[in-house]
Amino acid sequence: MTTEVYHQICHYLCQLALNTQWWGHLYAVGGCCRDEAMGLPIKDIDMAVDLPNGGIRFADWLHQRNLLVDEPVRFHRFGTARLSLREFPDQEIELVQTRREKYTDRNSRCPETAFGTIEEDCMRRDLTINSLYYDICRRQTVDITGTGLSDIRRCVIRTPADPDTTYDDDPVRIYRTLRFAARFGWEIEHSTLQGLMRNIPRLSIVTPTRCHTELEHILSGPNHIRALEMLADTGALQYMLPEVAAQRSQPTSSKNQTTVWQQTLATLRHLPDDAPLELRLAALFCNVGKPSTALKDSKGHWHFPNHDQTGSGLTRRIMRRLRFERKVIDQVDFLVRHQLWTTRWGAQAERMKDHHLRKLQYVCAGRKRFTLLITLIDAICHRRGPEWANHTATILTRTQQMIDGGSAMFKYTIPIPPSAIKRLKHTDSLKEVKRCRDYLLKMAFIDPRRKPDHFTQLLIDFK
Repeated sequence: MTTEVYHQICHYLCQLALNTQWWGHLYAVGGCCRDEAMGLPIKDIDMAVDLPNGGIRFADWLHQRNLLVDEPVRFHRFGTARLSLREFPDQEIELVQTRREKYTDRNSRCPETAFGTIEEDCMRRDLTINSLYYDICRRQTVDITGTGLSDIRRCVIRTPADPDTTYDDDPVRIYRTLRFAARFGWEIEHSTLQGLMRNIPRLSIVTPTRCHTELEHILSGPNHIRALEMLADTGALQYMLPEVAAQRSQPTSSKNQTTVWQQTLATLRHLPDDAPLELRLAALFCNVGKPSTALKDSKGHWHFPNHDQTGSGLTRRIMRRLRFERKVIDQVDFLVRHQLWTTRWGAQAERMKDHHLRKLQYVCAGRKRFTLLITLIDAICHRRGPEWANHTATILTRTQQMIDGGSAMFKYTIPIPPSAIKRLKHTDSLKEVKRCRDYLLKMAFIDPRRKPDHFTQLLIDFK
């Protein structure tokens, strides 16, 4: 949303409120006010109505006048409503009454809420820069703390109320404070930082679901590496990702005296700026539980431990605990597991056999997943040193040659179906069918351009 559209919406609501009960009670609040003051694009609009149950009542008032795209979504427990105006159908607005909060259970960050004044609403918020209001009717910014605008000018992060009370009441504000400080590259005001540090143990009551939300915000935002460093330095990472936090004291097997944590940050640092969330998660988890070296047998073949005992299996457990969606878990699990190819081939990708590269294409299935994996491997290679720099370029060049020559194996299907295997081998054993399919696939890795008749003969001759 552009700032121009934001002001058009505010002006539209101002005109609707003229000579009604809503005049003087409508405020844009939070991120939209902060971003406008900083000259940043505005992502969404949150509005506060300083009347009892004002958010839902104003949403109903708009709906009764047929001014909404659909009926508003109401959350009566929280006194909020979500809607889209017919005049601005692509913009979602969230409405809430101004409220006060009272935390009565120290094992929960869910407060008792009631209607409150705009001053009470302001003081319950996390940071002064997020406590600005824009009076839609009078068209003026309201800085109740008296420091919100000056903190933006001075690049300072602080809480509107006493830091100990702010963080003790809702420790998620610790994550948010660190995230905003890293995002903008600002300093945390001294007393705020001290209060934050004193309340780090309160993070133990934060639910896995909320940890998931904060981790996504961190990894999807700018300066995410700085945010991770701040989480680690303050001890907050231990409560969000204890398996990753343990890397800070875990030395690598290399002689450069770096820690596994430093390697993880270096991998993240070498990802493209537009890397998707799944790729950044894979880079964050690629060293979790990973053995320091792969094993080589007497014939010079590389072997890896069962993936359930290494980074991939542990990554799945972490992401399940944090309530990630299954499709995201599967994607990250795949990337973490198969980035071990970098250990196998080292800095000599030109020596990789064609059938090994086709196998990698096959297990990736589609080119999108293959590209993600190669991007992760490329970040790991650049982290390891200049002698690894051409590793992925060689893989991509050879893959393109296979695509041009018709021998790449993305989304490849064996030309002989299971029913034909059963008929030709005179068997109903699923185990035997699988053994035959594995053999045919192995032959396909050598040359997938063979005709079906050739695969049929190979199957007949297979013992």
